[in-house]
Amino acid sequence: MSDIKDLLDAEGAEAEAAEADQIASGRTDVTVTRGHVRAKTLQIRLNEDELGELTALAQDRGLPVSTVARQLLLQSLAPTDDLRSALDRLERDLSAVRRKALSA
Repeated sequence: MSDIKDLLDAEGAEAEAAEADQIASGRTDVTVTRGHVRAKTLQIRLNEDELGELTALAQDRGLPVSTVARQLLLQSLAPTDDLRSALDRLERDLSAVRRKALSA
């Protein structure tokens, strides 16, 4: 029972860290938030596989699909020479892969 509690505690800590990382988009002038009105709306078309992958990623992160899509878009606009942001993204992606692998 203690192993399960330890695992749940670790997973909870990872989820909270991932949620905190969602706010850091890699750009200092933009923050990724939920529940706030944005000035413009962008519509994109995805095929079933692309939407499925995006939805699965959002579920893994415990976030709405639109939030994850916005985060990915903003990250792609961020300068790639920011080593700290790159390492943060790498850690977040590795954590998501680890969660997915352990849940399978």
